[in-house]
Amino acid sequence: MRVAFLSLGLLCLVGLSAGQDTRRSFFDFFFDVENKLQNGRIVGGSTVSIARYPFVASLRRYSNHICSTSVISTYHAATSAHCTYSFKTLSGVTIYAGSTSRTTGGRVFVVSNNYIHPKYDPDTFDFDVAVLRVKTPFTPNTNIATIPLVPVDFTVPDRVLVTVTGWGRTSSGGSLSPSLRAVAIPIVSQSTCESLWSAATITNNMLCAGSKGKDACTGDSGGALVIPKTNYFMLVGMVSWGSASCGSEYPGVYVNVAAPEVQSFLAQYL
Repeated sequence: MRVAFLSLGLLCLVGLSAGQDTRRSFFDFFFDVENKLQNGRIVGGSTVSIARYPFVASLRRYSNHICSTSVISTYHAATSAHCTYSFKTLSGVTIYAGSTSRTTGGRVFVVSNNYIHPKYDPDTFDFDVAVLRVKTPFTPNTNIATIPLVPVDFTVPDRVLVTVTGWGRTSSGGSLSPSLRAVAIPIVSQSTCESLWSAATITNNMLCAGSKGKDACTGDSGGALVIPKTNYFMLVGMVSWGSASCGSEYPGVYVNVAAPEVQSFLAQYL
């Protein structure tokens, strides 16, 4: 039986000054807060170029990396709802896109609207999806591009490899990764995931992926889970929650983009 689980955005506001009042309210929405600094990273992955994944961007508050996002249209990026649920205002909220580096070379886009799925449940992370609108368009270039969604009810067979990306921590209690990282992980069947996560509820709006030593983790919330399609990728999921011991035998849990009510929500912003 699983002892502890947590949202994978727990690190997000670590390092903000005491004067920035979003820290406490943000952390209040996460499981297992006492373990928030344990082994957070893209586990078992490697550094990749933004040119390979130009739809990936960093969600920030007061210039601090919070979570990852995926550019889905000219003015919109998708992320996990738990990344934005605690925002009282959008002051200081931006998206940093177009760079492999987390700190240099990219472009800053100011967020003007935060749309959270109306059925999002912060206790179970069901419907853990949100869309952010930016004030200026994500102008397509080599390092910024939109990603298409998988079709509604699209099913990835068990053990097929998908890829997850992010800038999460690279060591326990350490710093965020300075460069974008990715790891290929196998899809885990719903029945196996439910069996392993017997202490939690795995709904049809979630899908599971990962293997021992390969996982998303703290700081990777909202990150794109993608599947290749000829010469491009499709968005199949977004990092939602998982183990406090990243890379364990328990799979990570992702937003299921193919779920009908998740897909219909996202489709409004394409």
